[in-house]
Amino acid sequence: MSSPIRKKLLATAGAALAFAVVLTGCSAPAQADEEVSIEFYYPDQVGTLGTLIDGYLKEFAAEHPKIKVKGVYSGDYDQTLTAVNTAIDGGKAPALAIMDQTFVLDLVERDAISSWDDYLKDDESKKWLDGFYPQFMKNSTDSDGHVWGVPFARSTIVQYWNKDYFTKAGLDPEHGPATRSELLDAARATQEKGGSKYGLFIPTSTGTAYWLYQALVQQAGGDGAISNADGTKVTLDTPENVKALEFWASLGAEGIAPSTEVAWSTSTDDFLAGQTAMLWTTSGRMGTIQDKATFDWGVSALPKDVAAGAPTGGGSLMLFNEGVSDKQREAAVTLAKFLTTPERAADVSVKSGYIATSDAAWNDPAMVAHVKKFPQAIAAHDAVADAIPEMSTLDRDRVVYQTLAPALQSVLLNGADAKEALTKAQADITKILAEHK
Repeated sequence: MSSPIRKKLLATAGAALAFAVVLTGCSAPAQADEEVSIEFYYPDQVGTLGTLIDGYLKEFAAEHPKIKVKGVYSGDYDQTLTAVNTAIDGGKAPALAIMDQTFVLDLVERDAISSWDDYLKDDESKKWLDGFYPQFMKNSTDSDGHVWGVPFARSTIVQYWNKDYFTKAGLDPEHGPATRSELLDAARATQEKGGSKYGLFIPTSTGTAYWLYQALVQQAGGDGAISNADGTKVTLDTPENVKALEFWASLGAEGIAPSTEVAWSTSTDDFLAGQTAMLWTTSGRMGTIQDKATFDWGVSALPKDVAAGAPTGGGSLMLFNEGVSDKQREAAVTLAKFLTTPERAADVSVKSGYIATSDAAWNDPAMVAHVKKFPQAIAAHDAVADAIPEMSTLDRDRVVYQTLAPALQSVLLNGADAKEALTKAQADITKILAEHK
C-alpha cells in the first residue's frame, strides 16, 4: 500500500527543508524577561529516551537561561502517573510531563491538566500544532476540539519478521505477510520448514493485551478504537469483536503461538533469540532490534483481513494545573516547543525507534540518513496512515486492566468462550462507565 504520508516523505528536499525551517522558527518563543522555575517529569519506556531528554534539557538551559527546568525521571508511564498524582495531592504538580496518551480523559475529569488552546493563540503556535500528524492528535483532542496533549514519543503496532527463517522456509524474505492468509501460511512454513519454534508472537500480557486486540478488531472489520471519543462507552459484544478474539485464541490452540502467556516484557528478547519467526509489537522496539539483532529482519504494517490498521500508542506532553502559575505553564510551552522541533523529533526516532511526529521531522537530514541505513523505519511511518486511536476510557484502570484484560486472557489462556467473555465484559464496563455520567 502506498499511503498519503508515504508520498509526503518523498517530497523534494528543498520543500521539506523549507517546511522544517518554518516549524523550527515557531518553536522558539522570546526569552522570559525574568527567571522562572518549572519541573518536568519524563518516563522512559524503551531504555534510551531518558538519556536523550537529559541532553535536550542541557541544550534548553543554554538557549533559555532564564527558564530553570528541573527534569525528573519518573519511571515508566504508570509510575509517572503515580508520581504526578502524588505531586497533585501534595499541592504542586510538575508544569509539564510526558504522559501516556490514554491518561488524558481521567486527567481532564480530575481537572488536573490545562488545554493547550489557551497557550497557542498566535499563528506561529497554531502552525506548530498543525504540523503533527493528525493520527497522533486523535487521543489528545476531545469532541469539542480542545487539545490536551502534544505528541512526543509516539508509536503504533508493527510486524517484525526474521528473514533467515523466511529464507529457509522458501518464503520471500524481503516481504512480510500483507494479508491474514499470508500470515498464517508464513507462520506455518517457518515452523515446518524454517526451523522456528513458533510462527508468531502476539503479546497477551495484562497491560497490553487490549492494544493488540484493538488491531485484530480493526482487521476483522469492527471498530478497532473500541471506545468512543469521550471515553464513556465501549463496544465489545459485536460479531467482529468475537471473530477477532477467536482468531487470536486459535493461534495458541494450533501451536502457531504459545498457549501460555506471551509476555510483553520479554517478547522482543524472545524474537531476538529466535524463538518466533514473527512478532507483533510496538514500533518503539525498533531501536532495540536494530541494535541487537544477529539476523536480517524486516518490518511492515500489520497484515490486513477485512480491513487494515492498528492503534497508536506512546506519550504526549501535558500541562498541569495544581500549584502551577500561568507564567510557569507558559515556560512549559516554550520547553515543549523546544523538545518537538523537527531535528529533535528525528533524533528521538533515530535513537529510540519511536515514530517521528511530522513531515518536517521525516525530512530532517539525520532522519533521511537513518532511513537510508535502516529502510525498515519507513514501514512504521507508513503504518501511521491507517492508524486508529488507542482505546481510552474514563476509569481506565477498572475498565481496561481489571475488566477487559482478564476477559481476553480467560479466552486466550484458559479456553473460555469468546462471545460469553466479551458479553460479560461489555455489561461490567457499561456499569462502571455509568458512574461517570
